[in-house]
Amino acid sequence: MQAQLLVVESDDMLQLALTTMLRRESFEILAATTVAEARTQLFHEHPMVVLLDLGLADNSSFAVLEDLRNAPDNPLAIVISVSDALALALEALHRGAFDYLTRPINNDLLRVAVDRAVEHYQLRQTAREFERLRTLEETLRTTIRTAAHHISQHLTVIMGETQLLQEELISAEVRGGLDRILHATELAAQTLVELRAARHFAVKAAPEA
Repeated sequence: MQAQLLVVESDDMLQLALTTMLRRESFEILAATTVAEARTQLFHEHPMVVLLDLGLADNSSFAVLEDLRNAPDNPLAIVISVSDALALALEALHRGAFDYLTRPINNDLLRVAVDRAVEHYQLRQTAREFERLRTLEETLRTTIRTAAHHISQHLTVIMGETQLLQEELISAEVRGGLDRILHATELAAQTLVELRAARHFAVKAAPEA
């Protein structure tokens, strides 16, 4: 899937240069010049990486960083600052930015930074999906173990009551029917034992202290 980037840059010329270069690298580009436009893009689209100009009016770039932290997909931010505003860039990193670049922007450094951010985003999403599936698997295991326990209890009752009836009844025909019920119940109980022993449904051993 083509990586989607959002370029938030108040300088029209620099934004054009950035978007042109990144499109040549086969990225899908979104663009914004203000915080309001950036928020609209974040609401309607799902960029992996945001190139964020730290020179937006009233230091509102930090508001965008906060939006990124609260966004469901948590896009990664690469902030852009002027070369004499290192303290501002460090503050952005402290607030959660992934990386920073200084003007004038070196295209090779930009390409490397974006590639690193996209790779990190994809790895993080993969890890989240793995954790979601692991949690789902554990939930299913618990459900199956609980169901197996209840079924086992019911089978035990059926077997016990059947054996009592066998002792009390004289009719050979009825006793034969009860024998068949008892046999089927024993087979079902054995199937539950095998399910419990299966690797996917077995109770995990507690880690040693």
